[in-house]
Amino acid sequence: MIQLKNIHKAADRIFCDAFVEDCKTPVSLELDPKTEEFREVRLPDGYEWCKAHIRQAKWYLLSAKNDLPHERLIMWC
Repeated sequence: MIQLKNIHKAADRIFCDAFVEDCKTPVSLELDPKTEEFREVRLPDGYEWCKAHIRQAKWYLLSAKNDLPHERLIMWC
């Protein structure tokens, strides 16, 4: 599970705060839709295993880039 908050677009980039699993520390994400790459992503200590969560966030942000909500909860099984 990953919770995306404060999703917004500015200067041809998509920004948001991501909360992985039960972590209370946000991960700041900055996505360039043209290259489909995040700027530097730093997962909190103890959550280094959550790289798949960041890939799910990328997939969602790219698919919704023209109609972004302010928040989004992404869950999978």
